[in-house]
Amino acid sequence: MSNIAGAFNPNKHTVVIPELWARKYGAQLALMGVPYAIYVQNGYYITKGRPSDLDKAYQGARCILTISDDATRCVALAFPGVESRILRVHYAVDAQRFKPDQAKENIITYMPRKLADHSSKVLFFLRHHLPAHWSIVPIDGMTEVQVAALLERSKIFMAFSHFEGCPLPPLEAALSGNQVIGYTGQGAKEYWRPEIFDEVASGDVAGFAQRVLAKVQAIDQAQGFDVCLPTIRALAKTYSPEQERTDMLEFLNWMGLNGHGLKA
Repeated sequence: MSNIAGAFNPNKHTVVIPELWARKYGAQLALMGVPYAIYVQNGYYITKGRPSDLDKAYQGARCILTISDDATRCVALAFPGVESRILRVHYAVDAQRFKPDQAKENIITYMPRKLADHSSKVLFFLRHHLPAHWSIVPIDGMTEVQVAALLERSKIFMAFSHFEGCPLPPLEAALSGNQVIGYTGQGAKEYWRPEIFDEVASGDVAGFAQRVLAKVQAIDQAQGFDVCLPTIRALAKTYSPEQERTDMLEFLNWMGLNGHGLKA
């Protein structure tokens, strides 16, 4: 950080730091006169650090990017007075990769690294009740291409999100034509549409298993597996490369960069 002021032209450049770096670098950048923004990808990470240092960092930022409505709420609640400098942005999901095109199979998917204790308990409660023609497949140690291929085949995705800014796996599963059951992690509430998503209170592992079994029964009793294409298209548009680009251009204009490149 010692020579950053000489390397950056404040009329052309800005520094974007993640929320986890705000405590350490925010005040330093402000003292050096280097314009900076904080990118909050998880509204629950902003609590890490000494409150007085965090207050200085966020008060000194020219812009605070937030990845979700929930992250916006967290920042506004934690740092009164910065509301006018919060800019909501969206990440992009590749809808050409995560798409509901493949023939579906009776597969339930989940990510075992997410709240492993919770998922293991749900599996324990399911073991005597899940019909034999259904299988549970963990998503683990796979490339993005392999994950997308598995989600295209599965019908149900179990979400074990925990205090997340805007969890990506449940959204990818939804775009792939899955029914999603589980925790919102708070950040997913903005895309948790009832025609695709079924919320379970965090920690209700027995209720989680019962919701999965109810969904399995409903699918088995139906004539076919319906994929809610209108909702999938709406979600794909909201979390698209085009929307992400629009957000970034707004950020450039906000910072007065007028199309100049970013330094992050």
